[in-house]
Amino acid sequence: MKLFYSDASPYARCVRVIIRYFEISTISEVQINPLENSEQLLNANPLAKIPCLQLSDGSSLFDSEVILRFLDHEFGDDYFFGKRETNWSSETQFSLIKGMLDSAVALRQEQMREEEGNRSPFWCARLEQAIYRGLSAIEHSGITTESYLTIHQIMLACLLEYLDFRHEDMEWRKLAPATSIWLDSFENLQVFKSTRPI
Repeated sequence: MKLFYSDASPYARCVRVIIRYFEISTISEVQINPLENSEQLLNANPLAKIPCLQLSDGSSLFDSEVILRFLDHEFGDDYFFGKRETNWSSETQFSLIKGMLDSAVALRQEQMREEEGNRSPFWCARLEQAIYRGLSAIEHSGITTESYLTIHQIMLACLLEYLDFRHEDMEWRKLAPATSIWLDSFENLQVFKSTRPI
């Protein structure tokens, strides 16, 4: 199997953390720039988005959540997501963190448009506020207090480090000090150190 990824993508990083956590040795990681529309990526994912997991039979899985659920089912005995239970609160927390990741990446894309003179102050502010509101909810959610590693924690750590990587001016740690302390103790896990963007 092949994972197409970008070092800077927080979505791909979540997948790479899971690969290391489950010690999956049958997936080779191929670093790729999705904006270059390489034939290899386009053949695997017509949307030219990463992460994309190309399976041994040549078919592909894309969208990080689909890949995460696949790896958890195939290699983790449904450790993170469970047997499709109806824990709607847990599902909603997952969607909150994924939505915050979406907002952080969209904000970065909006900031990159400044060079073209097309940056929208309205959308930048809207995306920032969505992240801030989400952080406030996370601070009181209990996600960081679980004594075992959860998929929520993996997604959250990747989000927070992406904010540090691409949006250091947001100063999210002032808004969520308990979450900041949690990340400081959590980020030294080897699965995070080995996938951190350079």
